[in-house]
Amino acid sequence: MIHVFGIRHHGPGSAKNVKVFLEEIKPDIVLVEGPPEADDLLRWVSHAELKPPVAILCYQPESPSQSVFYPFAEFSPEWQAILYAKNNNIPVRFMDLPIAHLFALDNESKKGKDVPSALNDISDLIPETVTVKISDDPVAYLAQAAGYDDAEKWWEHMFEYRHNNEQVFDAVSEAMDELRKVFLRKDDRTEKFREAHMRKTIRQADKEMFQNIAVICGAWHAPALMNMPKQKEDNDLLKGLPKLKVECTWIPWTYSRLSFFSGYGAGIASPGWYDHTWNNPNDDGTMWMAKVAKLLRKKQMDTSVAHVIEAVRLAESLASLRGLSKAGLEELNEATLTVLCNGETILMHLVHDELIVSNRMGEVPIEIPKPPLQLDIEKWQKKLRLPPTADFKDYTLDLRKENDLERSTFLHRLLLLELKWGNKYDVSGKGTFKEQWRLQWDPAFSIDIIEKGKWGNVVEEAASMYVSEKALKATALSEVCSLLEQTIPAELHQAVEVLIAQINNLSAATGDVIQLMEVIPNLVTVNRYGNVRKTDAELVMNIIGSMVVRICVSHRQHVRRFRKMQPSIYLIFSLN
Repeated sequence: MIHVFGIRHHGPGSAKNVKVFLEEIKPDIVLVEGPPEADDLLRWVSHAELKPPVAILCYQPESPSQSVFYPFAEFSPEWQAILYAKNNNIPVRFMDLPIAHLFALDNESKKGKDVPSALNDISDLIPETVTVKISDDPVAYLAQAAGYDDAEKWWEHMFEYRHNNEQVFDAVSEAMDELRKVFLRKDDRTEKFREAHMRKTIRQADKEMFQNIAVICGAWHAPALMNMPKQKEDNDLLKGLPKLKVECTWIPWTYSRLSFFSGYGAGIASPGWYDHTWNNPNDDGTMWMAKVAKLLRKKQMDTSVAHVIEAVRLAESLASLRGLSKAGLEELNEATLTVLCNGETILMHLVHDELIVSNRMGEVPIEIPKPPLQLDIEKWQKKLRLPPTADFKDYTLDLRKENDLERSTFLHRLLLLELKWGNKYDVSGKGTFKEQWRLQWDPAFSIDIIEKGKWGNVVEEAASMYVSEKALKATALSEVCSLLEQTIPAELHQAVEVLIAQINNLSAATGDVIQLMEVIPNLVTVNRYGNVRKTDAELVMNIIGSMVVRICVSHRQHVRRFRKMQPSIYLIFSLN
């Protein structure tokens, strides 16, 4: 028997119902909407150190920028279905159209070949959601018919907040079936490819003699999987599709990246709130308000237990006036703004960022196969005690301390690789032994790391080779000199030698010595604290000396101008 569960991606109510129904029907195989290339990664789901939110990253090794993410939260129905299968030792498979085909079709589309127009943007391949404009979202018409002006709110109250949903999946399938009759795009071959492959996977499971098949898919696809056409029609549709090589891995994800504010196609408005409702399904709003009060107290706002009680009562009253079974996030937000925030909207921005969306970040076991460069970065993060976090964290480094010096070198190397995990800021004071950094990890860095992996398997090698390549391709003296300034703090001696040779070549070929004069002050600064950073001071001094000689040889007029512009540096060389 085949059971099709049409769900809302990242919906706690859908996740709860999927879990309940799977425990009831006890399937012998579970099929989930997702990339088949990642089937091997599913063995990690029950690992204690794989903690959502996480995402499956699928990318083309030869062109890592062509990639797609499949995020999962604990309250994602797909995650709960996979977890059920692993905990009960039954097979689980992904059934969507392979990413290998989608990438190849996308490439052919960009070349102007005859492929579906819907493939012009790879972001369109991410499963759809119900949180778009009414003109784009058929579900919004159901919400409008029910008297809602927000499809998100309607879906939440109909499916995410309600209890005892014995016939919820039948209702969803019936509603989607009617919507597809009116709104299904006849020219959307992408959806046809995807649904044909899903049906092919279901038929394959049936052919393998599985008796009780559970299918977890986006609600929109449910009718297409319940009412199958002839097998030959699907086979003919999928025949001859191009494909490319694809690799997959698990990466940590964040709730902020799970929100549609990040641009994620299947994003949700309030992942932090959904996490709360998943872990506290019977909360009447009291526990949520307690979290809000705790946050405001942390920000030195006077918030009492009486405030919490009054806010919960107000939210319940609003829900009753609106004919709702319980207070939702909208009612709780209005009560929070009125009672706890005294009408100050700026405090609601804080609640939104810290609680409603949240910056929670998942974890991935270090044993999971990853590109060598990423493994080296993680090794250094652990060694230097610089954990990646979704929230920004400030570090003041004292370069006289060995660990801080290593941290600085590591961060400068990442900057040279254009991995902007850390931003460097000026530090007040006259000393040159301190650096101020602000670190904030973004899951999208995984793609950048894969791209830079072609330059080396470890950070030092990759940074050195990448800088050397940029130096050899540079045609402007100022560009190479700027790159040298950035490279010296990264302790990349081989790259420094390449840069010096390129500076000599370019300066010998140019008559514009003003560029050299503008670079020297920063190099002198580097020389001044070379002993603190353990940089070879003599090497830097030789670079400066070579530049000054070239300036002096060029023309006496430049010498007088240089002496006027930088008297302190001129004095240094006079004394030497």
